[in-house]
Amino acid sequence: MAQVVSSAQTNPTVQSDNHNAQKWTFILVRHGEKQTGSDPELNEQGTLRAQRLADMLQHIPLDKVYSTDYRRTQLTAEPTAKNQNLAVTSYDPSDLAGFSQTLMQQPGHYLIVGHGNTMIALAKKLSQLDDFDKMNYTEDYDRLYFIEVNIIDGKRTNSVYRFSY
Repeated sequence: MAQVVSSAQTNPTVQSDNHNAQKWTFILVRHGEKQTGSDPELNEQGTLRAQRLADMLQHIPLDKVYSTDYRRTQLTAEPTAKNQNLAVTSYDPSDLAGFSQTLMQQPGHYLIVGHGNTMIALAKKLSQLDDFDKMNYTEDYDRLYFIEVNIIDGKRTNSVYRFSY
């Protein structure tokens, strides 16, 4: 199931010193289903979902795989990182503004594994779109947000898609 959240939103205030096209692709997911406890591992369904994510992304060359330091997010990210011969890089979910600024410094293709209470906020920061205010999927483990950001001649366009996987 795919749903376009918003497409081709233009932000003409973006300034660019060069006139080259720059492109970012962000794939945001919540960690897979988990066991109980303060820092639980994935349960069987979550492990299967992590592998399904890795299989689904195997033909999309990623530049980096990010995850918080929790075991459930690390275990969700690891199969994809392994398939792509990448390490999982940790980020701090309490500093999404700083993290989104870091991500926007280098065009590329990124997988970001996080939590139900941070994915919408991060998607909003990366896309600069307000459509996410209407959404709250904190209990859904199957949501994947695919965000494309393009800057061409100083003009920014964003495309955001939501999938279930």
